[in-house]
Amino acid sequence: MLPDTAQFAAARQLVRQYGGPTQLQVWHRGALVVDERIGVGAEALFWPYSTSKLWVATAIWALHDDGKLDVDAPVATYWPAFGAAGKSTITIREVLQHRSGLPRVGGSLHEVRTMTNWHRACRNIATATAANDRLATPAYEWLAWGFILAKVVAGASGQRFEDALRNRIMRPLGADSHAVLPADAVWRAVPFRGTEPSTRLVAAVLNRPSVREACIPAGGIWSRATDLGMLLETLAKHPERLRMRPETARAMLTPSNNGEFDRYSGSRVWWGNGVQLGHSAPSLMGASALGRRSTARTFGHNGSNVSMAWHDLDRDCTFVHCSGRILPFPLNRRYLMRVADAVTAAIDATTP
Repeated sequence: MLPDTAQFAAARQLVRQYGGPTQLQVWHRGALVVDERIGVGAEALFWPYSTSKLWVATAIWALHDDGKLDVDAPVATYWPAFGAAGKSTITIREVLQHRSGLPRVGGSLHEVRTMTNWHRACRNIATATAANDRLATPAYEWLAWGFILAKVVAGASGQRFEDALRNRIMRPLGADSHAVLPADAVWRAVPFRGTEPSTRLVAAVLNRPSVREACIPAGGIWSRATDLGMLLETLAKHPERLRMRPETARAMLTPSNNGEFDRYSGSRVWWGNGVQLGHSAPSLMGASALGRRSTARTFGHNGSNVSMAWHDLDRDCTFVHCSGRILPFPLNRRYLMRVADAVTAAIDATTP
């Protein structure tokens, strides 16, 4: 039984109007205070788009703390093939900050076509040439980012990426999320639903068995909403539960850019080191995707304006929105930011 949280009625109403399959969770001061589910059960697994990057970034920093990798070492130290075509000096930290110069390897359509074939996707990245101006400003690496860092995790740990993620992060956390969807969990996997022709096409692609069964680290780590909430709560307040030092968790949140417009993400983005950061502004596109009331002490990741998860350190609030319902841009961004803003407004109205 959740506590009486009438102040979150506005956020709940927005989610109910949006429809399912959707789940909204809000954690405040360590307690789950909202668990609104539309058309899904408590054990639902979502394909949360780039919200998946939170899992990957955590694995990288945990292995850094273990001494198995150095985030300032070249990627090629752990994935030697990556050093081809002049990429031998690109570091793990630069990838975390989206400064590898590989925002779209072969073009967006090519990346989508190859994302279900692990070996082909990694081979394409290994042989690609990075942009010469890669360090000037971040260029969002929507898919390559995940394959690069997953190969680093595998090389540093000596395990397949999905095994390393499960053993080093998910199991200690008590999570029941998966980098590769198990056969016995297919029934829990939430399908996508488009709302008009363009998003119906996207849903059709993502609902293909080849996508649902693949390991796509940057976008397709099948996640329970509760597990994303636990991950953020742990990083924010109890990193020792993942055998991580507090200063390592803080390093993830260190700003690494000034919110420049990123043409590959289509908006301004404030980056830490593997996570997105908040930034308050009154306008839809002037603020961080994490919400118009978010701050530099809000960290998490947006998932194509369909799913999103973040923690606000000052408000001691964790927000998780997972969905299979896809709206076109900018309706999707407007909706998700309205939900995030409703949650933070409710907390601010009741916090002394």
